Amino acid sequence: MNNSDSGFLRASSRRKRNLFSHVVEELGSRIVRGDLKSGTTLPNEADLGQELGASRSVVREAVKSLAGKGLLEPRARVGTRILESKYWNLLDLDVLSWRYASMPREQFFRELFEIRRMIEPAAAALAAERANDADIAEMALAYAAMETADQNSDGAIDADLRFHRAVLAGSHNELLTQMGCIIGVGLLISFRISSDSFGVSLLRHRYVIDAIRARQPDRASQEMEQLLAGTRSFLESELANSSKREALVRASVPRQSE
Repeated sequence: MNNSDSGFLRASSRRKRNLFSHVVEELGSRIVRGDLKSGTTLPNEADLGQELGASRSVVREAVKSLAGKGLLEPRARVGTRILESKYWNLLDLDVLSWRYASMPREQFFRELFEIRRMIEPAAAALAAERANDADIAEMALAYAAMETADQNSDGAIDADLRFHRAVLAGSHNELLTQMGCIIGVGLLISFRISSDSFGVSLLRHRYVIDAIRARQPDRASQEMEQLLAGTRSFLESELANSSKREALVRASVPRQSE
């Protein structure tokens, strides 16, 4: 095979992959928004392929992907059934993204913070018991990166996520470590609401490290709880102010005469 042939095959593979991603994104978004109702049957591959500009094989692979996320259930001779939200893999990053795009911000934000407050204080307590020197050094490096980061930059988000992942890793519980994706989405949403939340909570991160380094599980849990509670309180205030501003803007727009 010459270079031009291999280049063509790579480009073809990329186009197919991009089309596959588009079909997954489009169908997944429609299901989560409720445009495709749970309990009903998904349109057949031929119809979906024609609508979305994709081959039947691409649609078939997309359906398999969505079935893996708990959104669909293929059934022989019956068709593919759209599942209720209780069956969805809500920790899947795609599903999280689709829910964020379709839900009121306040509801999605509240759900994420409730989960974080269940997970992270317990993880901090375990880290105070189990973290080794390398784990604590990683937390310290992440905090140092937070101190020097511009709070309006991607570097701030990356450093903040690195810190929280380091605490999870310090728990030496693999199931807790897997919750990093939830925290990542929570941090991204926090920054979208207001990047000022970064500065508000910065010092609290150091208090968490101090408690973990001192091998004080109860204190570590409390410090993480206070970090999250303070961040949530600040962001709830920002959301309320944003809603008020949006209401004022709507009220100031002249209504068209009927």
